[in-house]
Amino acid sequence: MAVGPAPQGLQDLKASLDQSDRTIAFQALQMALNELGDGVTLKWRRPSSQLSGRIKPVTAFRDDQGRICRQVVYSLARGDQKNEAQGIACRAQNGRWVIAG
Repeated sequence: MAVGPAPQGLQDLKASLDQSDRTIAFQALQMALNELGDGVTLKWRRPSSQLSGRIKPVTAFRDDQGRICRQVVYSLARGDQKNEAQGIACRAQNGRWVIAG
């Protein structure tokens, strides 16, 4: 989700997620980008896998293709592993947010 390569720690943490963890994280991202205003943080937790995250949309804009995009700061944590990254998500024609970059 980061623009450019994600930090190695984030890549390692993402690699450790199973499909159900990824689904929950993706649903949280979609909800945050659809429902929250700029500067508001969504916190979520999945106790069964000790996974938690924070998603904070920062700014909204239109890209050069006319799509609505949002800069977003997000973090994932599991146990003592915690990583944060920034990225850009743009709304696709089907209404889903897609990570750009």
